[in-house]
Amino acid sequence: MINKCLCIVAVLGTILLSACSAEKTEQKVLEDKTVEEKVIADDSSSELSLFELSAKEAEVYSNFQKDLDLKHLSELEPISIAKLYVKAGFDKKYDVEYALYTDREGYVQWSKEEDEKIPESHRGSEEQIIKQFKNIDKGTFVQTSDYEGYIEYDLGERTNGFQMIKNVNGVWQVSFMPIQ
Repeated sequence: MINKCLCIVAVLGTILLSACSAEKTEQKVLEDKTVEEKVIADDSSSELSLFELSAKEAEVYSNFQKDLDLKHLSELEPISIAKLYVKAGFDKKYDVEYALYTDREGYVQWSKEEDEKIPESHRGSEEQIIKQFKNIDKGTFVQTSDYEGYIEYDLGERTNGFQMIKNVNGVWQVSFMPIQ
């Protein structure tokens, strides 16, 4: 009888250790995923993930990072430019993120030097960024004037808007404080 109890305890212990090991392995796999594949669970246990860039968007993102030249953005639609902005913030590439803000006179709200002084703790965590921009890639761009518009997108519990401004060269850029 004692041998039978010890055998059951050993089997249960092995199962418990295997489950713990599998959970750690699963967490390690999540940590090793690329930004596009990264999954974060929120409080309600539903999963959130950052959108994927199209091949064209990924190419533009790569090229734009090298020299921050707006010519790379000239053929992109506003939603694609918004996706690059979100991705740059997610990747903590704040110089790229700042370069995507509008340079249209009268719309610039702070300098690059001021932007560099913003503490990382004020820029949002990965989870906050994913939640705030959930479904922006599925949004609809609404142009409100010759050089203003916004992306309307569904966050599940409400609809959000993301402001865009077209510069004098016809390139859409992100408005400072795009979500208000």
